[in-house]
Amino acid sequence: MNKMTGSAMGEDTRGAIQEGIRNSAARMLESGEIDVFIGYEDGTLPLRTTPVFITRPEDAERLVWGPMCENNLTCYLPKFQGTVGVVVKGCDVRTLVNLILENQISRDKVKIVGVPCTGIIDRDRVGKALGTDRIINNAKVIERSLMLEGDGFEVEMEIRDVLASSCEVCRYPVPVVYDVLIGDESMAKDGKDPEAGYLEVEQFAELQPDARFSFFAQEIEGCIQCYACRQACPLCYCLECFADRQSPKWISRWRGLSDKMLFHLGRVLHVAGRCVDCGACRRACPVGIDLRLLTKNMEKVVKDSFEYESGLDIGGLPLLATYRREDPDDFIL
Repeated sequence: MNKMTGSAMGEDTRGAIQEGIRNSAARMLESGEIDVFIGYEDGTLPLRTTPVFITRPEDAERLVWGPMCENNLTCYLPKFQGTVGVVVKGCDVRTLVNLILENQISRDKVKIVGVPCTGIIDRDRVGKALGTDRIINNAKVIERSLMLEGDGFEVEMEIRDVLASSCEVCRYPVPVVYDVLIGDESMAKDGKDPEAGYLEVEQFAELQPDARFSFFAQEIEGCIQCYACRQACPLCYCLECFADRQSPKWISRWRGLSDKMLFHLGRVLHVAGRCVDCGACRRACPVGIDLRLLTKNMEKVVKDSFEYESGLDIGGLPLLATYRREDPDDFIL
């Protein structure tokens, strides 16, 4: 594993990381080490980058890096037959580890370019802080600030105030596996106390059953059954989802509350012991449902019951592929 140290990068950390990603991509493509490199390029809208697939060394200049690089790019890996290079943050690489453990991709067919992450911007938080009546024409990052410009206004925000909720409690900002690490581990956002991320889940659990159900029903009622959360999740790779099955038919199209609940509860059970809290499902939801309340609760159950955290051990086994005689079985009737 190669590492570019902070001292070798100069003072402009973010720019140096971006240049390091470009150099790594160009080198891998030029040497024939990879067939395609997956990274980020500037998007067409403010506050957004977009996934880009580079196949020529000279196109590596299109690659960018910053707190707007939100997509989990590992969702594209199973679609390629050749050798792929990919940029990963700390959470992204844990889904990559799971894809390897579940035989969806081969370790020798992916070159991992890891980047210590300081967190990504939550566009919803930016919108709430700015006001929904303001249209952003331009957004740029300067040091630790986010500069927003629009018709008749220019606003500066602290990036730390508009980070994604999953970033605020991230415990592994540095990729646990990589072939090349661009930057230094000290550049990453500090890892958090393992229990800090479960505070909201614990508060929800303290509510009375009727209150919990009412809250959950109200949240899920807004679901339009577009399944964007499923499409964005790198670990939802089934060729036919249970929600699309016609025989037997699990979910109808009449958009009733019970069908919406069945989908979301079924999906969170399917990612039990696999979800890494990358936040892709929440970001993809067009109606703003906070799906992390479900996934974080399942993460806590798995951690408390089996002392297992997803995507940390590339030499291990998936949680549900292991069995120990001392595993808890009090759920069995």
